[in-house]
Amino acid sequence: MQARILIAVVAFLLLVTGLASRATASTITYDFTFTSGGMDATGTISVLDGVAQSGSIINVTGVPLEANSSTLISAAGSLLPASGATDARNRDGDVITYDNVVTVANDPVLSGNGLGFGSDPYGPSNYNTLINVWGNSPGSYTLFIGEAQLDPNGNVVGDAQYVYHMDSGSFTLTPVPEPAALSLLALGGLAMLRRRKSA
Repeated sequence: MQARILIAVVAFLLLVTGLASRATASTITYDFTFTSGGMDATGTISVLDGVAQSGSIINVTGVPLEANSSTLISAAGSLLPASGATDARNRDGDVITYDNVVTVANDPVLSGNGLGFGSDPYGPSNYNTLINVWGNSPGSYTLFIGEAQLDPNGNVVGDAQYVYHMDSGSFTLTPVPEPAALSLLALGGLAMLRRRKSA
């Protein structure tokens, strides 16, 4: 009986220690969602010292068909690097300004120029697809997509063919549990289960 209590106490202490070390860790990973009446987006960002880091991805669905030749109904992009307010543009001349600042304790959590994503780079700060999400006010966010439509030779077809759309909606961040914290939770659960079975 004492051995089981000791196991449960050790598991609890490991859990508390693991959660405390996670709270002081410098990088925290979050899943995010943007939801509106039109476009929706999901992705993951890793935040270090209040700035989202590169390597994160956004996936957007429900992109409206803006012109007859447009086939874009979904889009994806990687988080663009930022050092303060940074501009990026696409082949059609659309420009986004982003800073990747994330203040988790605020509402909106994206209180500056928001997150910038891009795909298919063709030069410094130049991307075929640009995606930007930012906060307007508490509970209110905007998602922008700009993508030039290209012909088979890679030339811009023209303004009548490009996708350019904005939707207002909600944005949520959910911390992603670290594998170590999940293992500690499982260990604590097993210890408690063994204790209940023996009672």
